[in-house]
Amino acid sequence: MSIRDGENLPDPKTVSATELGRILRDLAGLADELTAPVLTEELRLAQYRRTASLGEWISKAADSLHYDLDRHMHPEEYGEDD
Repeated sequence: MSIRDGENLPDPKTVSATELGRILRDLAGLADELTAPVLTEELRLAQYRRTASLGEWISKAADSLHYDLDRHMHPEEYGEDD
């Protein structure tokens, strides 16, 4: 299954770098769909909604991975509650 097939995305707070990378690779297929002619405007609207949703998810996932790695590399900069 891929993001193009409506795959449920993992929680962006716990996603692995491998999962994020696989989903980013799937974006190429989504780009192909967006540049192809569509039969209905409803399909195009669904593609745009999915693209916007993926953009938000990717940003959250990358932020989470960045935070986790930064906290691992610089634990002195984070408090016990972080």
